[in-house]
Amino acid sequence: MWKVCMKDLLNPYQKNSLRVSLVTFEENLRQAQEWLDGRDENGILYQRTLTTSEEHREQASHAIQSALDLIAKLRDVFGLEIEFQNAASIVQGNLTVSWANLMDTQAGKLRRYGKVHPELAGTLDSDIRNLARIALQLSAILGQSKQEKP
Repeated sequence: MWKVCMKDLLNPYQKNSLRVSLVTFEENLRQAQEWLDGRDENGILYQRTLTTSEEHREQASHAIQSALDLIAKLRDVFGLEIEFQNAASIVQGNLTVSWANLMDTQAGKLRRYGKVHPELAGTLDSDIRNLARIALQLSAILGQSKQEKP
């Protein structure tokens, strides 16, 4: 008869897959809880607020806490380790994606959505290139920060 330790039920690849899924879910849960707690986001081009009844807030908060408790249980059962991350890596990756998206909004690239006004490039492209340059600059700065320990 086999005596199996729960931590040995997963091979390293399976364990990593489970960990990644749980981390992503936990991040989503914690973001939802911040909005449930009244955090609003007021950007230049967007505003986000969670509008729901107090009853639904309580139900959602309870469900989130139940999910977090289960994630903690699975961490313990399968010996999932906490990974310490420097958020610079995440921001750097997001900025690189933003750079690419910005470059795709120059007048020449917008042709794929229809005819482009002849004056658009002169009005838009310089500012878009400046934003893209800033995104790369921030990415480079944060790339250096990735090496720093918390």
